Amino acid sequence: MILSKFQLTDRVAIVTGAGKGIGKGIAIGLAEAGADVVVAARTAEQIEATAADIRALGRKALALPTDVRDSAQVQALVAKTIEKFGKIDILVNNVGGGFSAPFMDINEKGWDAVIRVNLKTCFLCTQAVLKPMMAQKKGAIINISSGAGIMPTPNQSHYGAAKAGVINLTESIASEFGVFNIRANCIASGPVATEGLVGTISPAAMESLMTSLAIKRLGTPEDIAAAVVFLASDASEWVTGRIFEIDGGYRPAHARV
Repeated sequence: MILSKFQLTDRVAIVTGAGKGIGKGIAIGLAEAGADVVVAARTAEQIEATAADIRALGRKALALPTDVRDSAQVQALVAKTIEKFGKIDILVNNVGGGFSAPFMDINEKGWDAVIRVNLKTCFLCTQAVLKPMMAQKKGAIINISSGAGIMPTPNQSHYGAAKAGVINLTESIASEFGVFNIRANCIASGPVATEGLVGTISPAAMESLMTSLAIKRLGTPEDIAAAVVFLASDASEWVTGRIFEIDGGYRPAHARV
């Protein structure tokens, strides 16, 4: 009985940034739990590969090249999902990114770019799916934030501010739309072994990172996907407006008390 609550059979999910890394892991994890998945990202080849993996699991998949920073493309993503599947049960706002720089070296263009890709995308996609979710009186929205949105991180003030905004937006959506049985929750991810991290970090920085983890390994996309499946499923039907730190007990030296 309890395990059945984790099943997502025949539910429809949209996952942004689903071409690689955490987003791909989330999309496949949702499919393994029974969902049909719309995968969105700017690179068509990557999301087609993700969609093929989902179909190999016996689930339906739709790959839609989309720049979710653009409102017209977001509206088209939602419209095509409704046209294909007739509903949207789950939205995972996974798109994000940034760069490292001291605060005084961040220019206005860089600031705007990081806010746009991390926070504005959540706003646009969430607003677009809320109307069909309100009509069906049920939905689950999961936003992928970061530990940088909770604790200060050197050279990441712009990224941290954007991810903190994602956390507050999650809490606001949960408060306003709970009356429609729409839940919004947030995952503050720690360091995950993706190309963007492993391919760029120096051996010294990796050693320092390991000392900051209570569990002495990097996270995997599957670690994040497991939490997303829980938050998308009826196992969490009384959970909303919460922030889940999935981070291996990450506490860097500058943040310890």
